[in-house]
Amino acid sequence: MVTRSDSAFDLLKGVLQPPVSLRTQLQRLLPTSGTLHQLQAPAAELNPGLVSVLAGLRGLAQVIFINNPISGLVLLAAFWVQSPATALLALLGAAAAHGTASQLGLEPGLRQEGIYGFNGVLVGCAIAHFAQLDRPWAGLVWAGLVLVGGALSTLLLEGLRRGLHRRTGLPPLTLPFCLVSWALLALGSLEPGAVLPLAQPTAWPEVGGVWQAVALGLPRSVGQVFLCSSPWSGLLVALATALASPLAAGLGLSGALVGMATALLVGAPTEAVAQGIWGYNGLLVAIALGGIFYAPTLRSLAVALGGAVLATLLQLGWAGAPTQAWPSLTLAFVLATWAGLLLVRQALPALIPVSVHGILTPEEHRARFVLAKSLLVDFRRNLRLGLTGQRRALMAGRVPALMRQKVAVLFQRLDRDGNGAISAAELLEGLGLDPQTAAVRAALAAQLSQVLQAMDLDGDGLVDAQEFGELMLRLQRLRLGEGRLLSYLMPVDANGNDRLDPAELRRLLASVGEPPLNAEEEIAVFGQAGQGLSWRQFVDRLLLT
Repeated sequence: MVTRSDSAFDLLKGVLQPPVSLRTQLQRLLPTSGTLHQLQAPAAELNPGLVSVLAGLRGLAQVIFINNPISGLVLLAAFWVQSPATALLALLGAAAAHGTASQLGLEPGLRQEGIYGFNGVLVGCAIAHFAQLDRPWAGLVWAGLVLVGGALSTLLLEGLRRGLHRRTGLPPLTLPFCLVSWALLALGSLEPGAVLPLAQPTAWPEVGGVWQAVALGLPRSVGQVFLCSSPWSGLLVALATALASPLAAGLGLSGALVGMATALLVGAPTEAVAQGIWGYNGLLVAIALGGIFYAPTLRSLAVALGGAVLATLLQLGWAGAPTQAWPSLTLAFVLATWAGLLLVRQALPALIPVSVHGILTPEEHRARFVLAKSLLVDFRRNLRLGLTGQRRALMAGRVPALMRQKVAVLFQRLDRDGNGAISAAELLEGLGLDPQTAAVRAALAAQLSQVLQAMDLDGDGLVDAQEFGELMLRLQRLRLGEGRLLSYLMPVDANGNDRLDPAELRRLLASVGEPPLNAEEEIAVFGQAGQGLSWRQFVDRLLLT
């Protein structure tokens, strides 16, 4: 039985055709972009085992915050270019990490996204880089240790996720990889002349100048994320990133350049810069803070590049400490990212984090921010105009002519008596609802009357074609972006009560550069008592204000 809806937005959605999921302009130009979740269902129908293959490929790419199986395939090629051993051991580490997560019954959604695989991948890459594999049985012994290390990385990741992340909100990142790799490398150097000693570092090549060092170091910095020193491997890693997210690739290269520049300023040898040693931590920090944990904006970019500087300084501190004999791996990236997250919480609360369950690509995070900014700016302006009696239709000039034409046709269809205005009864009939009692019909009609009254912009008691068009165009924008909007809003709910209070709205407005509401405006939104709004009630405010 049809009952009165608590949300005008939910009630009115029936007027419009269901939104069609359209590809973005980037997806049309670059079909490999995004997360390619549309591959999951066909893969499961073809062979359930392919779902695990996709998860494994996603795990390879999750090292660089890319959730894309095609990127994972390109990364395999990058590993093979570095050395067949790198490709094999990376696959073994990923398989061990995924297999352990599956055997333990850990979160299926996280397994499918490759979250439990990337630390195992890095363990394999580290062993391929540091260990001597050309001695009798050495390769098999190290392969076995990689399997053990991949499994341990999953156990550590899950422990840190349940402990550190739940208590502090800080993600484990690649800390399990660092801890496991140090332990495995220690096994190879317990005794002088051990059967499985660590590989000796090769001599740095001579480099003519700073610019040549930066030119050589940039592609190598990308590859050094996976401990791949070949510039061709680095170019393939960059390609893998750009295929899924050009924005992530741009952020990463920017972070690598900042890291190398910082290293040069503090006196790092150009030979080391040319090897990419001083760029990879900055690359990871820039992607993490500039496009994954925060939507890409000027503020998040500043935080990201500042984090790249900090990562380089932390790496420099490690190199000068008694631990310098041990490789720092990605520890500087982990610590710099944590510092950035903590700093933003304290000093930049208006920089809204991305919801943990909504992490996709920097492009999608940017789209959420742009939508939220558009809605909140309009809301703020309409609220001010409404309180001064100057409300007017604003949407018509922003949408294509075809959309305006469709709204005009809808108005003509609903205006059954042809008087040039929409009544609550006409709108109720147009919704296609079938109230089974007179009481329900009266309640729905009263609710729709309130909606129409809110959209009577000129106050003449009628909702004409222009005012109805404004309502429908707002409704269409909200309906197309409903998921994006709610994903952007949810992290603002600091107390977890599923309501938006005045302080949280002030933070939301600040996140898009809007001033806070004044006392009169706050009362108009929240009432005299200042009680919070449910998310649906706030969406209604965005629709009808």
